[in-house]
Amino acid sequence: MLPRSSFPGQGRQRPPASTQKDDRVENSQFFLSQYADNPAEQAKFFGAARVANDRHLELREIADLKHAIGAMQDPTFEQMLPHFRRFLSSDAIAGYFRNEVESSLESDIHQAQGQSIDNEAMTGLQFIDTDHFAVATVVADPTSIAFKKYRNRLKPSSIMMTPKDLLVRFIKGGGAVVTVFSCDAITDDAPAAPDTACTVVRNFKVEDGDELVLRAGRDSFTFESSDSVVCFAQAYAKHSPASVMPEFDSRTMTLIGLSATNDKSSRIQMMTTILRLFGHAEAFESCLPFLRHDDYFVRWYVMRELLAIDAERAWPLVERMAAEDPHPNVRGTAQRTIEMFRPSIAA
Repeated sequence: MLPRSSFPGQGRQRPPASTQKDDRVENSQFFLSQYADNPAEQAKFFGAARVANDRHLELREIADLKHAIGAMQDPTFEQMLPHFRRFLSSDAIAGYFRNEVESSLESDIHQAQGQSIDNEAMTGLQFIDTDHFAVATVVADPTSIAFKKYRNRLKPSSIMMTPKDLLVRFIKGGGAVVTVFSCDAITDDAPAAPDTACTVVRNFKVEDGDELVLRAGRDSFTFESSDSVVCFAQAYAKHSPASVMPEFDSRTMTLIGLSATNDKSSRIQMMTTILRLFGHAEAFESCLPFLRHDDYFVRWYVMRELLAIDAERAWPLVERMAAEDPHPNVRGTAQRTIEMFRPSIAA
């Protein structure tokens, strides 16, 4: 690894941009010569990965968890929850990271196995990923939590409900204060309304071993503060019983938006908006196939963006959607759109 003094901010002023560029080139050349092009270091890197994998296979609790849930036919979160609780309270998580630390001593550039988690206040690693569930361990930095609160104090912020059913267990409470939010489920039978809101159901100081069960599309929690580093593990079901995750204004607690809980559906919505915002020449044609998407809310979301891209071209598609879409809410929304905008379109 590069020495700490080679990074900006270590007790010295930030150098000019030209110098920073030279540093990046120098660091890249150092990495290539010291590690990437060095057969001995390559052997250490791959050897450390193999050793870590072998050590992980010896952790019986992980094998038992995978076997127990893998033997179930389409397991629900409720069926998996006892297994999650047993696993998150075991020594397996500490054992997993102890294995990674020991393997990192074998190679300076060893990478922990799993998918990294990194946002403005938290970092972590999703180290178990199966067809039915995943497990991750996350660390929240108290300075980052405080800075995020300070930075957001004068600007709009929101509360996003969890997209999955999950169990959270605090390994190290760190004196954190947590607020839990909940809302009614938004379903086809109970759709979102202008007065849909969330409420605070609990505010407490975290102790080691505390647990939270969060329901998909209905619950969320935020850190208000912490005295020291907070570490928690979470296990969640891959299949979500909720179609959408609501987002609420943190000041008024009222609904401001809905996002798909399915990752692919959510990305389709995001990419459709990006294409429209960027004025992509082929945006309309690229988005057309998603008018046949399985998720009805994705179909209308794409239709709305097509209207913004080219209203004249999209209008016949709105009329067809009002008459033929299989979901009544989509047909109704398309019909209301026609009634609202028909005079301006005709003009």
